[in-house]
Amino acid sequence: MISLTINNVPVLFAQGFSREDSEIILDFVREANHLSTTYRNTVLFIDTPATTHLVDTVHHLKTEGVRVIFRDHHGVAGEPENVRDEQKQKACQKLEQLLGDDCVITFRDLHPACSTLVEVGEFADALAIIADPDADGLTAAMKAAGISYPELDEDAALLDSEPAVQMKGSRISSYLAMGLATLPSYDPERPRERERIQQKLFSDWVEAVQGSEAAMERLKELETRYQEARAVALRLSDSAQKVAEYTVLVDATGNEVFDVGTLNGVLEGQADTRITVLKKDKGPIAALHGIQYSLSVARPFHPQIDLRKLLPSHANSDPASGIISNVSFLLHVSESVWHEFVLPGLKSGVYRT
Repeated sequence: MISLTINNVPVLFAQGFSREDSEIILDFVREANHLSTTYRNTVLFIDTPATTHLVDTVHHLKTEGVRVIFRDHHGVAGEPENVRDEQKQKACQKLEQLLGDDCVITFRDLHPACSTLVEVGEFADALAIIADPDADGLTAAMKAAGISYPELDEDAALLDSEPAVQMKGSRISSYLAMGLATLPSYDPERPRERERIQQKLFSDWVEAVQGSEAAMERLKELETRYQEARAVALRLSDSAQKVAEYTVLVDATGNEVFDVGTLNGVLEGQADTRITVLKKDKGPIAALHGIQYSLSVARPFHPQIDLRKLLPSHANSDPASGIISNVSFLLHVSESVWHEFVLPGLKSGVYRT
């Protein structure tokens, strides 16, 4: 897990997907309470999708006398269409019952970035902040703790979108996008390596936003690494193969670092490409299943294409089951799920809304 102190507020970047996650969050809050020299009683959860384990975590914190405030944009709109959405909706309802007005769960089309759910410094006196370990979680936690800049909300929305547009924000935002684009994929033989590099990136970026010239110089060093990753992506784009209508696949196995945004941008610029698929041997699903297929929908086609429809109704979003599916325009699956469900679904056009 990644943790920083932002404007004197302890921040943990974590997801409540497992019992282990729950214990880590509880221990973090308890430690923050032990080290605090002033009375602080509020814990903010932001950009953390509702799960059964997260509900249990919130319940435990409330029994220990902590005031929990929950703000997120991963709500389920309409009737659930699969098991994951049913579980998420039930978890959202339980959180709303537990927290009342302290629970705000909205939708991405209304709030594309979670930073829009807080005011600058609204939680500067919080005991702790728990946020998703991505750019949206970082920008939201930073703003909540009292550090911001004029373009933050717009940058956060781009950073939380598909890879092809993540570089289109402000200059300071582009450095965060470069750093995230060049992170090493998760490697089970070095399980902490990616987290270590990401924590340093988050720390440098927050310092640079506050005006640190030394941190900014370190971020500028990312440009060379990013250009190298772009070059690999451009080379990979030449090997794209059409596997279904509107869908192209690139086999990226054996490549350590490449820029997904550049690769998808090139592929999406080709005629009739609406869905890009990357076959990879690194990533959370690949770590468990050997191979991972990552699908992304080009931005203009988000309203028309829901990749979750490629999955069976009983599918559960969990790396152990070979599926990660939190939004309609991104999907990651194992090789068996790809061949059994996703590829046949792509060929049949079942994903269309």
